[in-house]
Amino acid sequence: MNGPAQPALNMHHRSRSIQVLIALARPTSQQVRGLVAWAVLLAATVHVPLFAQTATDACSYGGTAYTVNTSCTFQTFNKPTAFVANYNPGTCNAANLDDAYGWFQATSTTTNITYDPLNNHDAILHVFSGACGSLVQVGCADIFGNGGNESLTLTTVIGTNYQIRVQRFNTNGAMDGSICVWSASPPANDNPCGAIALTLNTSCTYTSYTTAGATATAGIPDPGCSTYSGADVWYNFVAPPSGAITLRTTAGSITNLAMALYSATACGGTFTLLECDDNDGPGNMPFLTFTDLDLVPGDTYYLRVWRSGGGTGTFNMCAEIPPATGDCFYILRMYDSYGDGWDGSTVEVSIAGSSTFHTLTTGQQDVVYLAYNELDVLLITYTAASSWENEISYLLQRGQGIVFDDGPTPTTGLVHASSATCVAPDPPRGDCTGGLTICGATTLNDNPSNTGLKADLNVNNRGCLGADERQGTWYNFSPSASGTVEFTITPANASDDYDFAVWGPDAALTCPPSSAPHRCNYSGTPGNTGLSTAGTNDSENDTGSEWSNEMTVTAGEIYTLYISNFSRSGLDFSLTWTLTNGASLDCTVLPVELALFDAAPEGEQVVITWSTFSEHNSDRFVVERSRDGLNYSPIGELPAQGNTLTRTDYILYDPAPLAGINYYRLAMRDIDGASETSAVRTVHFQRIEEPHPVPESGRTGVERLLPAERGRPSTLGIGGHGRSNRPGRCGRAFRRRGQHGH
Repeated sequence: MNGPAQPALNMHHRSRSIQVLIALARPTSQQVRGLVAWAVLLAATVHVPLFAQTATDACSYGGTAYTVNTSCTFQTFNKPTAFVANYNPGTCNAANLDDAYGWFQATSTTTNITYDPLNNHDAILHVFSGACGSLVQVGCADIFGNGGNESLTLTTVIGTNYQIRVQRFNTNGAMDGSICVWSASPPANDNPCGAIALTLNTSCTYTSYTTAGATATAGIPDPGCSTYSGADVWYNFVAPPSGAITLRTTAGSITNLAMALYSATACGGTFTLLECDDNDGPGNMPFLTFTDLDLVPGDTYYLRVWRSGGGTGTFNMCAEIPPATGDCFYILRMYDSYGDGWDGSTVEVSIAGSSTFHTLTTGQQDVVYLAYNELDVLLITYTAASSWENEISYLLQRGQGIVFDDGPTPTTGLVHASSATCVAPDPPRGDCTGGLTICGATTLNDNPSNTGLKADLNVNNRGCLGADERQGTWYNFSPSASGTVEFTITPANASDDYDFAVWGPDAALTCPPSSAPHRCNYSGTPGNTGLSTAGTNDSENDTGSEWSNEMTVTAGEIYTLYISNFSRSGLDFSLTWTLTNGASLDCTVLPVELALFDAAPEGEQVVITWSTFSEHNSDRFVVERSRDGLNYSPIGELPAQGNTLTRTDYILYDPAPLAGINYYRLAMRDIDGASETSAVRTVHFQRIEEPHPVPESGRTGVERLLPAERGRPSTLGIGGHGRSNRPGRCGRAFRRRGQHGH
């Protein structure tokens, strides 16, 4: 939040500014504090140099090099009175004063150096690469005064020679001391095949980790967020049956950590980046959270961790999953657009009369998992305490849908009341999986109420959309006849700046898109935009034209469209299509479009419900159950519709559920033998007490609670063989699980 301006960092050392230059970059105040702590610890260590003097009066790569050890082992490094001034680098308070030199050959991509002056002297430390006479500075340090150790952590090239320069501050006097040059051996988890398995807990339990000795991982591209300079370590985990997991970090000696999550065919196989972050969490540390929108339960995922800008150190991390209690769980997501917390504002969530209070202390986002049972009474109350409420928002998620959301500037007081159900709302239009399938060349008016649950865009698929997702909605379309496609996006407010991207052509709908867009427009010109014969380029940046080239399409291809309002004034626009040369659109070539899939206890059995918006060449649906969320067996099946563009609702009962947690998933079998599976739903089976009416609330804007009802679609059939058909809109496609076979 935009609080008052903070005073600039102003540090003095005997009336001179302290300057630190590490790897040619000025560190933040947090980095300085980390280095201070490290150096103070080293200064307190009693040591005896193990080697004789090897420093020289001038830059030279002759003679004996300083040994690079695997830990800090001190060696003598003196600057006698007889030494003279040779070179003034002009950084870190260096001057044209007497100096001493030594050198080492790097044995790792990261090298640590500490100089310890004796007799309470004040040292300045420099490291260079290159030939004497044309030295290139790699780093320098002058943090402490008299008697203080000076330390550097450098990114180095194995086999390359480096020159060390030491001088006293502001004097030619002699200075005795010692130096250690060291590179830790690579850790076991230096590459993905040595990844450390994370322990998944139902609460955030931090474990300390280190990147000491880590080297760069070859063959896996730069993840694209933060500054990747190697020295990364790897962790892995098996996605839980819920598919939900949150990864949090706190600072150790590293205060600028970054991390990225990948799916992979194997530890040495092809890696696909899912998400990368460096500062979304509390304390501006990295934070990642996923659901079954992102992860396939039972699959193994790999987490890459490194220090932004290079260097090594310690950090803390936890891996939290939803609780195993209750029939279902909510995810409370809290956001702060400025990244410094809610200033004491709180959201109270009451479930079955038990309240918990939640806030965001620092960072841009955090999540809370909340277990509940069918028919529990849910109440949400917000209390405002911040001067920057316009930066605060939150939402309550169930499955792939949103139960309630509010903000920026959330409403104060009791804002939501309902009877809890395990049936999830439809996915929001702000997520790719909730995208609307366009079934004809008609004008569409769209104004969704939120921007979704998932950040579908990243450095790998956003193309020209430099701001990623700001406020947007998703569509799918497929031509049933070949030709030319144009469209016009007309904002309701002509001063709004809309952007868009089109991905494809694809053989199947994939969410999120896995590659750069086929057409992209990020023009900063307000008003109408789209695809047109007036366009001259496939992609336009912020200074380009508001029109991109039209597309020539072929029948059967599948495309994904994202439309975003950069102005963030709401989503209110119309979408008009122009189809020429025989082009037309319909839904028949898309796979099964699953509207919802849920399972819930009902008396002595579990009821499984699902709905499709359309089907193409579908044969049957098979409901599968598991005790552990990994090994599944079929418990029943229903015939599919084959081909339809209308909504179809299905219901099947499990008459003998297992005691405790039951895991259910839906397998769709095509006529051609292809198979796809849905996300997993969990049911904690126990006898359910009779529901009780809830008194009407007296708070403004809160609807009266009726006796709790099961929130599933009504059907015409009974006993697991019935279904009803009613017309409905086209919606999101059944998500394909790819090579994992789930």
